Amino acid sequence: MIRKTNLVSSLLKKILFIAFIFSLSCTQSKTSEEDLMLVEEEESSSKDIDLIDNDEVILETTKIVIDSTDLVNLPIDIGGTHTAYPLYSTPARFGHHVYTPSGYAKDGPEYPLLVYLHGWDPSGYTGSDIEELDELLGGAISPPSLITGNRWNPPFPFIVASPRLKHNTYWAHFDIHSFITYLIENYQINQKRIYLTGLSLGGGGAWYYVGERGDDNYVAAIVPISARGEPRIIDNLTKIPIWAFHGDSDTTVDAVTNYGSVTLVNSINMKNPQTPAKITLFKNTGHDAWSRVYSDHFTPHTTRFPFDVSIYDWMLQYKKE
Repeated sequence: MIRKTNLVSSLLKKILFIAFIFSLSCTQSKTSEEDLMLVEEEESSSKDIDLIDNDEVILETTKIVIDSTDLVNLPIDIGGTHTAYPLYSTPARFGHHVYTPSGYAKDGPEYPLLVYLHGWDPSGYTGSDIEELDELLGGAISPPSLITGNRWNPPFPFIVASPRLKHNTYWAHFDIHSFITYLIENYQINQKRIYLTGLSLGGGGAWYYVGERGDDNYVAAIVPISARGEPRIIDNLTKIPIWAFHGDSDTTVDAVTNYGSVTLVNSINMKNPQTPAKITLFKNTGHDAWSRVYSDHFTPHTTRFPFDVSIYDWMLQYKKE
């Protein structure tokens, strides 16, 4: 009896040991599977982070190639003349300022033209007051304010025209066209090198000038800032080089909704334009995306395309065919 009991006891111990080993093996297997799933989840999460990061890193370094054959003989600009022309003092559609470089002459060589369109102006412009017109020279950082502050230094000299809207009006494409026609008729302008830029409402003016007119426009390239468009102007915008800028935290004109710059540029590029449109989105930036753009305040804190070259260099790459 004792022997049988010992035998049974020994047998039970073996069974319990085998059961323990099996249980331990199952636990380790389950733990291993959980660990593997955790690693896979971490790898998947890492890939998602990489994808997000890759959408935010510099997609390419901006390369600038300027055909300067029609620019190199222009006299160096050592500080020109900035003149105010109130509404009705000239045949121009707007009261305006015109900057002519120091070497400019009425019978001299032709210069590139930059037309700058200001933003919403609640104070308005009566049309005849020089002081009101001179408000263009201060306030927002812009080509006319940089000229006034002796901070204007593009790679080649430009004529710069800065019109001012009357109160509660907008930048209609036919008015912009009429204004540029006036400038062409009265200044030595290289008609292959006319460029248009604007901020906020003025950026919309740049979008709509080309978007409304199609091929019947004067400009070789546009730089709209903190502005929006709409679907009906997209086809015409595929026909011109565009570099748009916006702040990612703009609550005045959202960069994405209602055809803000991001959506508009994406829609243009879906149509495979000859020159893909560019959008630079500044991180942690509100409606004022223009100060750094006009003053060449370069920054790596962008999504989409970097801001690493002057818009004035970028513009001069393009000529009107």
